[in-house]
Amino acid sequence: MTAWEIRGEGNMPKESNPIGNTFYGYRDTYILLPDGRKATYFGIVVRPCVLIVSIEDDLTTYFVRQKRPNARQVDQSDIPEFLELPGGLADSKDLAYEANRELRDETGISSSNITEIGVIYPYPSVSNERDHIFLGRDLLHNLDGINREATEQDIEVISAPFAKIYDQVRRGQVMASGPTIAALTIASTHL
Repeated sequence: MTAWEIRGEGNMPKESNPIGNTFYGYRDTYILLPDGRKATYFGIVVRPCVLIVSIEDDLTTYFVRQKRPNARQVDQSDIPEFLELPGGLADSKDLAYEANRELRDETGISSSNITEIGVIYPYPSVSNERDHIFLGRDLLHNLDGINREATEQDIEVISAPFAKIYDQVRRGQVMASGPTIAALTIASTHL
């Protein structure tokens, strides 16, 4: 591949977003292509994200089922539900801490043995989002630790044997998010 030259960039930080979105920023990247043509790429700027595959000694894994309004089709009135791994946007640079916080806040479980096992770019055509995948072992159950955000109030915690749920996800029998599918695939090589 030949080199592309970045000729400029326009940024709209999340703090100055006119529609009030405080989670994402936006940018325009101006590129000079090798053949001399110019191109503009429009993208979403996202801080690092974390996902955690939490595994018991017997390979039971924990998920959350939650509603995702942004996954609706334009004319769709019902809100689809997805099976996902606990995770979210990181609030600090300590990503292992953030993965464990998401696990605790969403499920009431925490891990005393966390390892980063991979990084994925779920939407490289529209975003710089990087999802850091963690494997959590040596789980501690403390339901008092649940601290859900307002949009997470209907979360349902699901536990299932890893092999069973991974097979159902691969066969399309369970609606799961793309990052969850990728994280399970990466985790399957570590079990």
